[in-house]
Amino acid sequence: MRLLQILLLLCLLLPLLFFGRVGEKLSNHRPVAGPEWSWADWWSGDFQAGAARRLNEQFGARNTLVRWNNQKEYSIFNHPTARDVVIGKNDYLFEDTYLEAATGGNYQGVRHFDELGGRLNRVRDSLAEMNVDLLVVMAAGKGTYFPEYHPEPYASRPPARTNEEELLRVLREQNIDFLDLNNWFRRLKSTTPYPLFPKLGIHWSKYGQYLVMDSLINYLEASRQIDMPDLVLDSLEISAEQRGSEADIYRGMNLPGEPVGYPLAYPHWRVEHPEKTQPKVLVIGDSFYWNMYLHQGFSDKFFHGGDFWYYFNRVMRGGQDAGPASELDLRYELAKYDLVILWETESHYHRLSNGFLKAALKAFATPADPAVAQRELLEIVEEIRAKPEWLAYMKEKATARNQPLDTVIWREARYVLDRRE
Repeated sequence: MRLLQILLLLCLLLPLLFFGRVGEKLSNHRPVAGPEWSWADWWSGDFQAGAARRLNEQFGARNTLVRWNNQKEYSIFNHPTARDVVIGKNDYLFEDTYLEAATGGNYQGVRHFDELGGRLNRVRDSLAEMNVDLLVVMAAGKGTYFPEYHPEPYASRPPARTNEEELLRVLREQNIDFLDLNNWFRRLKSTTPYPLFPKLGIHWSKYGQYLVMDSLINYLEASRQIDMPDLVLDSLEISAEQRGSEADIYRGMNLPGEPVGYPLAYPHWRVEHPEKTQPKVLVIGDSFYWNMYLHQGFSDKFFHGGDFWYYFNRVMRGGQDAGPASELDLRYELAKYDLVILWETESHYHRLSNGFLKAALKAFATPADPAVAQRELLEIVEEIRAKPEWLAYMKEKATARNQPLDTVIWREARYVLDRRE
């Protein structure tokens, strides 16, 4: 009995004997820093609480034990310990926002997209006055690409209206140039020789990304009547290693083993004739352009070194973080470019541009300019009267409130304008 007690005590002391040797770094985890000493924190107890949090992260093999606990939850209970991760059929990994988008769970409605379409129209026209074009790129999403691997409750949801359908509607109504890569990927799915999406990651495969780069260059050459540098494929390496972003969800789950997925194609390519025409292009978008920008150098090689404004939050310039987008002089910055691309994947279609459109409208026409504000107000009134559904809604509201229709329409227009500002 005493021997058992000694062995148990040794097991409890092992983490202290290897204190600080926590194991391999965890993904998406920032270790807690040690507290700074002060008498005030000591007497308030804040120092002790901070020290306890720090010690809790430094006991021996801590990260290794976290990984094994995550594996237990995953293997035995089919439960992912990572935030927003959903385990699909045949262990395909998704993020919940993509499944919600694919099944209409985060549908924002007609009015939301009508307002978005109006902003796109006005920004497009304002940019055109500066000889700058606007293009919307609808990046592909894993949720709509793999419906056969949706788990419950997503798999049994009845067909519903989606943000993708609404965005396509307003892009066509407002005559906004766009590339629908989401639908294109779905059409390629049955014919492509290599997977366009991995099993264990949320972003498209390196092969899918290569097809996007090649198609984007071809589109710009045709639409702008220019000859850009050539993207030349040297070879395709087939490997089941699940490199980089091909297993970004899996690695974010912090499991002990290496990811195991189906073989993927890794293109090896080069640029020929870099002296050819490169339009100056600004991309404002999400992580689906991040890899193209940061790891492939796409903007430097084909877009004349244009900026990438990541989620319209951080300014990436020359491969480096150049500060917050909120500090930019938008009029000055936008005038530098030939083309502005709004790049968004399916989980974020409803928040296309992440606030850039509203900020650009403020920059182009501030509320201090009453003539511009009045013109915009008249445009909204005309838009309300031109849309049967919107006008019918206004008539119902006027009847319910016993107010003149014109009064209700003008108040609605003012409400919409205030939201845009």
